[in-house]
Order: sequence, then structure tokens, then C-alpha cells
Amino acid sequence: MRSSKYAGGSSGLLLAFIAAAGAGAVEHRAVAGGVVRCWGNNDSFQSNTPADLGPCSSVAAGNSHTIALRTDGIVRCWGNNVFRQSNTPNDLGLCTSVAGGHEHSIALRSDGSVRCWGRNDSGQCDTPSDLGNCSSIAAGFFHSIAIRIDGSVRGWGFNNYGQCDAPNDLGTCSSVATGIYHSIAIRIDGNVRCWGRNDQDQCNTPSNLGSCASIAAGYLHSIALRNDGSIQCWGRNLEGQCNTPSDLGPCSSIAGGHYHTIALRSDGGVRCWGFNNYGQCNTPSDLGPCSRIAGGYAHTIAIQESDCNNNGVRDSLELTGHDCNNNRNLDSCDAAADLLEDCNNNGLGDTCEKQLTLAVHSGRLSPIGFNANQTWTIPSAVRAESPITLVIHGHGDFSGLQEYVRVKVGPGFDEYALQNTTDCENPGTPSISTFTLPPQQFNAAIGADGALRVVMEPSIAVDPTGCNGGTWIEASFDYIGARPADCNANGLLDSCEIAAGYSPDSNQNGVIDTCESLLLNCPTDFNQSGSTDGADLGILLAAWGATGQPGVDLNHDGIINGADLGQLLANWGVCAN
Repeated sequence: MRSSKYAGGSSGLLLAFIAAAGAGAVEHRAVAGGVVRCWGNNDSFQSNTPADLGPCSSVAAGNSHTIALRTDGIVRCWGNNVFRQSNTPNDLGLCTSVAGGHEHSIALRSDGSVRCWGRNDSGQCDTPSDLGNCSSIAAGFFHSIAIRIDGSVRGWGFNNYGQCDAPNDLGTCSSVATGIYHSIAIRIDGNVRCWGRNDQDQCNTPSNLGSCASIAAGYLHSIALRNDGSIQCWGRNLEGQCNTPSDLGPCSSIAGGHYHTIALRSDGGVRCWGFNNYGQCNTPSDLGPCSRIAGGYAHTIAIQESDCNNNGVRDSLELTGHDCNNNRNLDSCDAAADLLEDCNNNGLGDTCEKQLTLAVHSGRLSPIGFNANQTWTIPSAVRAESPITLVIHGHGDFSGLQEYVRVKVGPGFDEYALQNTTDCENPGTPSISTFTLPPQQFNAAIGADGALRVVMEPSIAVDPTGCNGGTWIEASFDYIGARPADCNANGLLDSCEIAAGYSPDSNQNGVIDTCESLLLNCPTDFNQSGSTDGADLGILLAAWGATGQPGVDLNHDGIINGADLGQLLANWGVCAN
């Protein structure tokens, strides 16, 4: 988020807001970030980090070129440029992620669109027109791949080995990686899938791999980081790239060069193994703790961590609870650089102060069975800021392989639940299915009217009358959500408005009382005075025409207008409860 920073303290808040509103453009300074270090082959100057590069948050590499994403969202490239793979497009704009193919480059822009440049003889830079917004990118030798916002995987470019053809049963994924002619993905359940060329067994995922946190690939080998921090490699091993050191210890990140493997240990140290003909595995002796790693054909890249607040503690050790925008910079440093608002100067981004822990339950919907579908509608769904746990619980005819319920959340989530469990829910083996949705997928499922709908469609084999006492199904979402930053549409951030005493927060949960009116017995009593009166009318009129204000949007149609005024007038007077 980019905006001017309010003056510290509550007493000057309103004046600071007025001054900022009329000050015109604000100059944004770069956030203190990590320094890019490169070593190994340098025949195309790919290891010569530009002196004016500045702090970076992410790095990637092609065959002989290097790509860096600065903390201000600008992409820089250097090294081999025969196919203009190092010529960052002038109109690229701000980005959130980068990837490098053999001789092409890819960036994920901040609006979710994907941009490619460089060598394009196999169509690897021809981003599909119907790709849509994406959450993750990767680049192979002559192909490109991306995860769309709904979790589906899409590839394009050279496809002689099927490396662009994601398996039909792949499901929803969270990240992707690529080798020369093979692709890898992690499903949201942590399972790893590979496809494409398999002449070195690089696509034979080990049966004992288990659930993983991240993946990477070299030229002809694959790498996975398990949830416990251990690393497993498979595929070509002639250069020792799959011989994970026994003393490596727990790791937080992995990367692959063509014939070497790179690991970022949990303590920030970098270890490399495999082919070392150019010194690409000789980690510099003066390399401090790092936050990101990447590998090219024969060079290695790392981002050496910063201490942006100069307190002698690595930033990564202070990030938990103090990195509201997830950019791996402390909120206090982002605030000092005018890149994040902390109007009450407490070292926590204002957006995160308005996060809410949510547990939303459907209640029992019955019956459930063929021709007895159920739809759970959440009228004013709060957008998610974290992965969402979806639990489906049923009492019905679910004991057979052909007896199941298809659960659909928006256009991106369609999974089978309650399949081959127990008829009529034996207490010892209850009929329960649990799923995890990424926040992007959940938020995309919220309709224009602010409602989120969960559709539960049983198969033809499920008998809606198959249990004594009836059949039923219920669902629940558990996640971290966030209220709008200015819920009463008065131009001031809610947290600062509360701190300045302009609006009450009687239960001290960081949400202005008027914005919680949907949870009250008398929803038109915005100021909780015990009656709907002129003060409440004034609040509604002040928000007239605004959108995204659930506390004042009485009929949940997404806008404050005459329909809401009609409901308020109908409730005029002392609240019944």
C-alpha cells in the first residue's frame, strides 16, 4: 500500500489528514531491504550486481542473466542480453514476483497480470490472452508457466514433452517451478506433482515425500522442501546435485541451478552442492544471513538480509506480527519510508490492526441427497487475509465410492467431500471433510453483492431419506479477515479515528462501533444509543452513495442509498432489544 503517512499522535491527526489530502504527489523513498550478492560464472557479467540497484525483495536467474525485484516494485535485469532478456520493458510497472527462463524473463505485475520478454522462438513470451490474474510464475528452458488466481495451472511455449500440459486431476495449486522440459506444482494440500520430460526420473515424485512447503528445479532434477524443513531431491545426480548434505539442518527456502542445488537454512545461511566448475557452490565467506536465493546455469544469487531499524537484530527475526503487507520489511521501516500507514506509531501497520479472527458457520441444512442440494449464503462476507479452513460435516448416505457431495465455492473451488465415509455418521467415524482455500480464491468467490455462496451438490447415489431422523449437512469457514480501512467513509483511517477519540470502540476490538451494527440486535442503531434517531440518520447520510461499508449498508446491496434510508426510518424509535 502506498500513501502519505499521518503525523504521529492523536492530537494532530485531523490536521495531518487535511494537510496530506491537499499536498499533491508524495515522494516515496525506497524501503530498506536486502543487498543482492552473486557468485560463480560471470562470462556475461551476470554476477556483476549494478551499483545503483538498491534494496531488493526477490531474485531470479536465467541461463546467463539475473533478474531482481526491488522493494519498490521495480524490476532490474543484467547479464546476457542477446535476446533482449535483460531489457526490462519501460511500461512494465510495479511487480510482485520475477522468474527467469533460459533466455527469457517473466514478471508478475502488481495487478496480477503476467508479462514476458526476451527469446520467443517457441512462444514462451506469448502470454495467453485469456490467462487472467495470477498468483505465481515460473520459467523453463523454452516454456513459461503460471498459477491463476483460482489455483489452476497454465503453461505456454515449447511443449514437446507435455511440460505445458498440467494434469487434468491436478487440482488447486499454490506454487510452481520448472526445469528444462518439466514442470512441478504444489497442491494446496501440500502434495507435489510433476509432469513433462522424465528421462532422468525428474518427474518421479518420491512416494515418501510427504507434505511440502515449496519446490524448485534444476536442469534435470527436482527439489522439494518438506514442512519439517528437510530437503529431498530426485532426478539427475551425476554432478551430486541430489546429494543433500547430512549436516544441512532445517531450511526455509530452496533453489536450483542447472546442475547445482541451493538451500537457505533457517538461520539465514546459504549452502550449495553439485556441479562447481565456476565456483557457483563456493558461498562467499563474508556472506551474512540471507532471505532469498536463486540459481542460474552456473551462478548463484542471494539477498543478504538487512537490519532496517538498526537495532542489531536481523529483520527476519522480528517480522512475525510486524510485517502487515508481507513484503519482508518491518512495518516500522515501511512507515518511516511512507510505504505503510502507522498513524498511531505503534510499529504495526494499521491494516493489520483491523484484522478479525472469524469463525462463520452455516448451521444445519437439510435434507441432503440427490435432488436435495443445499446452498449456504453469507450475505456480507469479510475478505480473507489468510488461508481459509473449510470444514464440511454431514449426516447422510455417504458410505459408497459413488456417494459424495461436490462442494463449490465461487468459480475456482470444486472438490468432492464426504466420500466413502460412514452412513448416518457413526460417532466413531464422523463424516467430515476439511479443505484449505488460498485467500485470493476465497476473495474472488465473493460476488458483486458482497455475498459468498457455498453450493453443496450430492451425487445421484446419495439418498436424502437414508438416515433415521433425517439427513443434514453443515459447513464452516475459519480465517483471518479484515474490515474496510475506512468503514464509515469519512476519509480517516479507523484505527486513528479511534485513537483520536473521534469515534467510539466500546468493546476495544479495533472496529468502530457503528461498523459493527450488523452484529447488533438493533442494526439501525449505529451509535449504540439504544434507539434509532437523528444521530443515526446523520451517520447514514454522511455515507450516502458509498460502497463497501457493511455497517451502514442495511440491505447488503453494496451501496448506501434510499433502500437503507427506508429501513432506518422503519425502525425509528427505541430498540426492541
